[in-house]
Amino acid sequence: MRNPKTRLGALALAGVMALTACSFDSDTGGDGAAGRTTLRVANPTPVVSLNPYAANSADQPTLTVVQEVFETLVSRRDGEIVPNLAEKWTNPDPLTWQFTLRSGVTFADGTPLTSADAKASVQALIDGKGPLAGLWAAVAAIDTPDERTLTIRTSEALGTMLSNLTLVWIAPAAKLGDQSFFAAPYGTGPFKVASFTAGQSVELVRNDAYRGERPKLEKISYRYIPEISGRVTALENDEIDVTWGLPPDQLTGLRDDDRLTVTSFPTYANYYIWFNSSRKPFTDPRVRQAMWHALNLDTITKSLFDQAGTPAAGPLPEAVFGAAKQNPYGHDPARAKQLLAEAGYPNGFTTTMMWSTGCCTNGNSFADAMISDWAKVGIVVKPQELERASWLDRLLKLDWDSTMTTGSTVTGDADFTLARLYLSTAKRNGYANPELDKILLQARSELDQDRRAELYAQAGKIIWADAVGIFPLDLSGNVVLRKGVQGFTPTPNDLPDFAGVSLD
Repeated sequence: MRNPKTRLGALALAGVMALTACSFDSDTGGDGAAGRTTLRVANPTPVVSLNPYAANSADQPTLTVVQEVFETLVSRRDGEIVPNLAEKWTNPDPLTWQFTLRSGVTFADGTPLTSADAKASVQALIDGKGPLAGLWAAVAAIDTPDERTLTIRTSEALGTMLSNLTLVWIAPAAKLGDQSFFAAPYGTGPFKVASFTAGQSVELVRNDAYRGERPKLEKISYRYIPEISGRVTALENDEIDVTWGLPPDQLTGLRDDDRLTVTSFPTYANYYIWFNSSRKPFTDPRVRQAMWHALNLDTITKSLFDQAGTPAAGPLPEAVFGAAKQNPYGHDPARAKQLLAEAGYPNGFTTTMMWSTGCCTNGNSFADAMISDWAKVGIVVKPQELERASWLDRLLKLDWDSTMTTGSTVTGDADFTLARLYLSTAKRNGYANPELDKILLQARSELDQDRRAELYAQAGKIIWADAVGIFPLDLSGNVVLRKGVQGFTPTPNDLPDFAGVSLD
């Protein structure tokens, strides 16, 4: 077994991009895997950056690669936080966390790992002002009493400290200010970057200075193949060894191919439709509840999402810490019409729903099915399919009525999704509820993890009952491997990790 490394959830990020080609070493071709030491990977979304401290700190393609290169102080394994670069930690008081780093750890260039590197890495994530910076708003000071001790002091108790640290990759402090470093970065992990062409390809080579079990692979070569048909053909023609994120309708045929292995597994990701609660008619929770009751989700999910996931039982996937089952909304058009009438819309209304191109499994078909059901209760929903950049711009400006997307609780901890998206101060969906704010902030500052789970169950109940959004599906991940690929283990973050893989 290799030493544990951070596994992140995913963010379910997708888009329609152009196919690009990539060349590989001679040992990547041929029939079968025997004798090869390079794993050929086709990733479904482009890797545009290898800098995990700023705008791409929560980007799925970036994290898929950097998890092989960098390590973190702690990791999440089987739902539990375990040591990684930090061998132990203590809480001298509720506002102080003290970490002791492992001795004898070096970066790939031979430089020893010290607490200064850990401090600089945490600070880089904060200063990068990317999507994860807000997780560290309570940090008051970061100290390094000696080369193996890191002390983080907070302005208020931070019960999410350990889960937050699963997203902080430790790099050499001397390199973090040099943007050219991220063209071919290295850390303490089992691989280092040999070459990187943004949006096209990445090649990793084995880090022979790695302190853990030596990887059997010498190289991992990633290339971006956006088209589903292109990735399927590449699998069938023995041009690649692994890909993932294929739609359910492609998996049945691939399962019948005895040259391939298809693995599906639960993830931290889910499908949801948000309503802009700051814009009429969605300011009234009865309208939002009516939208949910109008949908025949059982029929829709069976038709469109076979093998793609399981019906959601709450606003968080069940694998996430803090998730709790809620009472389901039944398909009840009569109840939907009653709620609309009570809210002052007896004849329904006209609205819009936006989503980004390629955002979601069977997204267009799902939108069509929901729009059809809503029309049956008098709600006319005009579809707005947008390019991702336009969708994201409008999303952040709250310039929308409703939106369909997928998301991932990448830390595996409820705070990442619930506090980040549903606090009134987040301004992500127009919803503001002082009672919910109080619960979420209390959960964030609670050090007792059992109590935190109870609080998140309360928060989930409020979000679900108020129908801030519709949560139809907890998503499954899938990976397709050629038969010669051995030792791959899926994790719920849906970020395939290949450091333990060999080619038989």
